[in-house]
Amino acid sequence: MATSTTTLGGTIEKTAEKSDVKLRRKLGTIDLLYLSLGGIIGSGWLYAAYGAASIAGPAAILSWIIGGIIIIFVALNYAELGGMLPRSGAIVRYGQYSHGQLAGYMFGWAYFLSAVSVPSIEALAVIGYASSYYTVLYNANTPSTLSTTGLFFAGLLMVGFFFLNWAGIKLMGKINTGMTWWKLIIPFATVFALFAAGFHGANLDTSYQGSNGFMPFGFGPVLQAVAVSGIVFSYLGFRQALDYGGEARNPQKSIPTATILSVVIGMVLYTLLQMAFVTSLNFSKLGLAPGNWAGLQANAAGNFLNNAITTLHAAPFANLALGAGLVFLTYTLFADAYVSPGGTLNVYLGTSQRTLYGIGTQGFLPKAFIKVNEKTRIPFVALVTSLVVGLVFLAPFPSWYKLVGFISSATVFTYIVGGPALRVFRKHAPDLKRPFKLPASVIFSPLAFIGASLIVFWSGWPLDGYLGIAIFAGLLLFAVLKLAHAIPNTFNAQSIKAGWWVPVYTIVLIFISYIGDTGLGGRGIIPFPWDDVVVVIIGLVFYFIAVHSGIKSDEIAEITGSGTQYLSEE
Repeated sequence: MATSTTTLGGTIEKTAEKSDVKLRRKLGTIDLLYLSLGGIIGSGWLYAAYGAASIAGPAAILSWIIGGIIIIFVALNYAELGGMLPRSGAIVRYGQYSHGQLAGYMFGWAYFLSAVSVPSIEALAVIGYASSYYTVLYNANTPSTLSTTGLFFAGLLMVGFFFLNWAGIKLMGKINTGMTWWKLIIPFATVFALFAAGFHGANLDTSYQGSNGFMPFGFGPVLQAVAVSGIVFSYLGFRQALDYGGEARNPQKSIPTATILSVVIGMVLYTLLQMAFVTSLNFSKLGLAPGNWAGLQANAAGNFLNNAITTLHAAPFANLALGAGLVFLTYTLFADAYVSPGGTLNVYLGTSQRTLYGIGTQGFLPKAFIKVNEKTRIPFVALVTSLVVGLVFLAPFPSWYKLVGFISSATVFTYIVGGPALRVFRKHAPDLKRPFKLPASVIFSPLAFIGASLIVFWSGWPLDGYLGIAIFAGLLLFAVLKLAHAIPNTFNAQSIKAGWWVPVYTIVLIFISYIGDTGLGGRGIIPFPWDDVVVVIIGLVFYFIAVHSGIKSDEIAEITGSGTQYLSEE
């Protein structure tokens, strides 16, 4: 039985390697950095500052710093993994390399759910801004969602970027680099313009109805904002350098540099943007008492372009610019509402196809998903499938705010495996070359595991319950495909022994979410901050279980034995 399993794993990995070497290696360090920044600076910068302020008030500034630090811990682990094993669709492959098929499939499925829905949320952001002056795009009965016409144009936008991805990685990468220059300049310019136009320092410490001015709702919402307001969602773009790693010219150098630097730049930018949002808000123009941060969510913000009424959440920074008399900036921000989300849509449509490609290399999808077109060097079936599934996401989630929490939670769930995988590879593949070797990984790896676990927990109930249902639905899909003999791989005894902790830990996190603090939607059996303490303690236990249960998988044995750590184009 063991021999048969090894042969299957080796056969799948050899097939994957043959496809990997066909991928066109045209991306340099700057290209990978800008792919990551292109993912980080998308619709999040247009919407998340408003969402965070309405949940945590001025203390949302701390939320960005806390979220950024956690993501840096995660990114440091993946910087070593990405430099060591550069592969397209990399993140969905590391779990299987370190803990076998069961863990690989569950993390890959969760990652696919998050990646394939990002193009949808970015398309929603573009059309959402456009609805400020084309009211037919909005649903009159539910102003925060798009109408059928709006959803049609969102889908049309996704189709347009499908053809850009189909044109090939070199064109797509260069276009993204140009778009990201714009996406860097406009947010920084917005920060400086708003600071200069009207700095209301009192907003940082104005009490309302007896609240603490800076932290009006307490510290719990500061943590919750990290998960559900779009903060973590905004940082998640760092993964692009990893997912496109198989198409880099010098992945050993480029992947770690792009991964870490993109998070640092994003953290600086978003913290400044949150400060600009908080200190530029004129409560009187919004008809609110100073310090009434909770009132932001329901407040109507005024007349845009003299032909439409929009709310603050529909175009936060454009509203602030208009209120400050910065008309040119207002129009620029409306233009950026096409470029920033559009650029991120472009990047993530490529990411979702590479995610399917990565799952296909694990043997959990038909071989057609890892077949690379000889002309464009793109996995065509994976690209088409990503487009179709992304379009399906538009109907049940016709609003940016409806999708962002689920995407954030699903994505960060997949990052849980990064720290244990690094430690497992240190033990079972010590001879693999590591261009970037994480110092003090014995500390940073568990910190990344615990940080990712906390973000999933902070998503709250019932969102964590929905995530659990979606993850276990993937196991049901696997059973159906396996019974239909549509996929070659299976969960052998070794993989179940190595990966049992993944479904168990998922259930444990969901249960703690259910009995946790009422501020996160739980039953209040374990109040804040003790619920966080419980997650940290249980997270540490499962981290050591994950490290101890790691294996030298068939794929790693194949890679170390065949010398295919780094691939060269044939």
